[in-house]
Amino acid sequence: MGKLTPEMKEMLDRQLTFVATSDKSGIPNVGPKGSTMVVDDNTLAYSESTGEKTLRNLEQNPHISVLIFDYEKKEGYQFKGTTELVKEGSLFETISERQNKRKRPPPKVVVKITLTDIYTFKTGFPSTSVT
Repeated sequence: MGKLTPEMKEMLDRQLTFVATSDKSGIPNVGPKGSTMVVDDNTLAYSESTGEKTLRNLEQNPHISVLIFDYEKKEGYQFKGTTELVKEGSLFETISERQNKRKRPPPKVVVKITLTDIYTFKTGFPSTSVT
């Protein structure tokens, strides 16, 4: 199981993330997610407000990869995990309130990500497993 470090949490708090998913036949999709947040040391979540390709893919295949990259430092992380689609409860309410405060659309669903693997990378160096 992947465990977030303070450095990873800080980067997640200030950088845009990109999520990669695929449908049941393996057709990939990638998209930005500006609402990604840390839930705890092993969990991320974000507001899925469009309900398009990413959500359809996750309904068919719960595996996800989340990429974050700090361009100035030329380093970042790849988080892999499995998802749960949350439509009610405290996590859904927390993210709904957060989206409202940010003047962003409310979630159609909250995507909760349980981390399984974490990789670090720096430009010019091979990706390295952190977990």
